[in-house]
Amino acid sequence: MSPHEEETQETPSDERPEEAPLEPLDVRHLLRITIAQLAAAAWQKMGLQPDPFTNTVVKDIEQARLAIDATTALVEKLLPHVRGQEARDYQSLLTDLRLNFVRQSGEQARQQ
Repeated sequence: MSPHEEETQETPSDERPEEAPLEPLDVRHLLRITIAQLAAAAWQKMGLQPDPFTNTVVKDIEQARLAIDATTALVEKLLPHVRGQEARDYQSLLTDLRLNFVRQSGEQARQQ
């Protein structure tokens, strides 16, 4: 066999490392992902972060309110299943979202 032939040969399938089987998605993990996505949407809809797809800042207080309310509901469902720093982080997230919502909605009211 020439050196070129050796390079192009594939490893037989029985010699390939086995891939670890995928684990079923834990609902608590899914909630964490969804909370993060909704919180990001709330920041964007409050006009405090640009939309990552359009790179524009668009303020929509009603959509921000919906995102915060949904985030709150999911955090309330998740909190009994987390402890310590993670629970404090979620409480802090909700506080930050709510305080910024009050500021941004007040700003919008003054502009009208």
